[in-house]
Amino acid sequence: LHKKVNPGNTEFDRYYVINYREFGKTWKVLNADTSDTDTRSTHNESADEEWDDWKESVPEIKCLACSVSYKRLSDIKTHMSVIHHLDFDRLTANLSFYKQIKLINYLRYRLDAHRCPFCPSTSTTPEDLSEHLFEHKHTQTVAPELYEDEQYLFPALENDYLLCCLKDEGGEAEDVVVIPEDISR
Repeated sequence: LHKKVNPGNTEFDRYYVINYREFGKTWKVLNADTSDTDTRSTHNESADEEWDDWKESVPEIKCLACSVSYKRLSDIKTHMSVIHHLDFDRLTANLSFYKQIKLINYLRYRLDAHRCPFCPSTSTTPEDLSEHLFEHKHTQTVAPELYEDEQYLFPALENDYLLCCLKDEGGEAEDVVVIPEDISR
């Protein structure tokens, strides 16, 4: 025989956690309150529908070498290629995601300090640096040892949307050592 606990018997109620959720309310009262929350959830769903027409503004992508910004990645790549002779696709080709981040932050730090990221040349103004990059056209690759420092994992520019546009093209694989947590304690 299977016996059922009598819901009217309150002798065992003290052993059920549900009775401790709100002081002074029994499980019967709490069950009655859940029907009220069902009507509240439909109200929340209608509030969510009000946000459906909200359009988020697209952040702009700032050029690596100057203050020009564009909304589309293709536009900023074209700008960097034509104006500064920085071929973004060639610079980031065959790099893992994290190395791309390091490279972009390295370029931002160097170019912001008016220093050529490819040679020891230093300029006094951004215009001089842009002219130097355009004239020398030595922007094919950056030596990896220049941007290997871990500091370049941190964004050089706050809310840098260029970093959000990166794709992991499956460049060179990095050996990542994973140390398992000891859970035997």
